[in-house]
Amino acid sequence: MDWSDFEWVVWRLEVQDPQHLAGGDPGLVERTQATMTDLAGSLGCVYQHCVDADTYPDGTLYYAWWVRLPAAEHARRRADGLPQALHPLREYLTTQLPEGLKWEITSDHEYTLDQAGSGAMRTTYDELIAPFECALMPLRRDGADALDPRAKVWQWGEDLLVGTFDLWLCNDPDRPNTWLVVSVGLWTEPHFLDEESAHCMDRFGFAPHRPLLLLPRPPGPVTFTARAESGPFPGKNASRTEEADAIGTSHQWTATDPDVLAERVARDLQLLWPHLTPPKGS
Repeated sequence: MDWSDFEWVVWRLEVQDPQHLAGGDPGLVERTQATMTDLAGSLGCVYQHCVDADTYPDGTLYYAWWVRLPAAEHARRRADGLPQALHPLREYLTTQLPEGLKWEITSDHEYTLDQAGSGAMRTTYDELIAPFECALMPLRRDGADALDPRAKVWQWGEDLLVGTFDLWLCNDPDRPNTWLVVSVGLWTEPHFLDEESAHCMDRFGFAPHRPLLLLPRPPGPVTFTARAESGPFPGKNASRTEEADAIGTSHQWTATDPDVLAERVARDLQLLWPHLTPPKGS
């Protein structure tokens, strides 16, 4: 693949452990996070995350770390063809693992595209996303402040990308272990979109009332919407589940001014869930 158009490229460092030499619970996520973050940062790169309990379909256990490299570091290669910046990272990880494991280090095409698309979404809709982050991030509770708000592309069309921006707010008081999530985007009723975008939305299967981000951005004036939702809402085009014991909630707002919309949503959420109050002095 031609990576020349990407400002960042994600690489995956994977170790396969079919005999479970590292033990049943290697604890690599917690054990390596701080050092990988600092070491990657010192090399001009960004450590993303690690998995240490996943298996392939044949049962082979593997551990993997993802690191984002700027284009310049991606292009600087060693004799073995791998980016030079990955060598110190692998050297460190080797000290955390038993000998005899199989390494596989490759660029991650899907993750790189995902990050590039997410970055483009955030940049294009900054005037919508920024007011919501400013208004809602101080309200987060129940560990939601440890979860980064996410702009993500879900569908890649030839001429249209469709994504969402989601911010985790708190646990749903009426349904334990269920997040209340606020999503913001365009109000995508078909008559608000040009014919081509409306056709693509229908083809992708997204329900028209969902807050979505579109690239390229539709021309002309737009209406923005925010949706606070919790409970089991399966699938991208389903607004409710048919399970008899399912308890969920959904509230939605629209406005043409993103600052007004963010202010209304923050105010109403605190009325709906009074424990969502900003820290004193904020």
